[in-house]
Amino acid sequence: MKKIIVVFTILFSVIIFSNDLDDAISRYSHMKEFKIEIKINFEVDSSPTSVFMDIYVDNYKYFYFRIYEPKILSGIDYYYDLHTDEFYTNLKNDVDKYNGIKSNLKIFKDFIKILSLTYSKDKFFIKEIKKEPYKIYYFYPKSKTALRLLRVDYTQMKIYMYEKFDNYFIDKIEFFNSNNKKKVEVIFKITPYNTDFIRKNLLKIQK
Repeated sequence: MKKIIVVFTILFSVIIFSNDLDDAISRYSHMKEFKIEIKINFEVDSSPTSVFMDIYVDNYKYFYFRIYEPKILSGIDYYYDLHTDEFYTNLKNDVDKYNGIKSNLKIFKDFIKILSLTYSKDKFFIKEIKKEPYKIYYFYPKSKTALRLLRVDYTQMKIYMYEKFDNYFIDKIEFFNSNNKKKVEVIFKITPYNTDFIRKNLLKIQK
């Protein structure tokens, strides 16, 4: 849970193969207070769907989640206190608390393990493509065995990086199935952010 810069950053850490990606991950891992804007677009059936949220991280100990899509989960404040292992939801000052979140992280850990084995460097041909304003790293499998993820056989991946102030930053990743007709696009932005408000709000709702 300590390195919960979300699953996508952990994915990057197991497929690092260039100085650009290495430098990008290094920058993110040294940030103590930051905000992650995430949008995930699912184009896997006739009705595209999306998940849109912000994650605020305070020294990898306190977390705040703000969800915009799906709408059914929006309008609720989500907090997690790693020290006490307590998860809170706050809907118009109606607070609910959930204990023992750490014990439920096995699914997350298993998912990371699957990704680390499936997207390891030796299983892919890797091509670098320059397409303004991006530098794109294209992963194409050496084996045609499909990865069954979200019930779609994702076998290809692209990592998009853009240059700013002589540094490269990760902008998005895309997963494609074998015939390029189904796709999951993950767009995110990580920026420094003063997250003192998380601890202050937690103190109020923990009383």
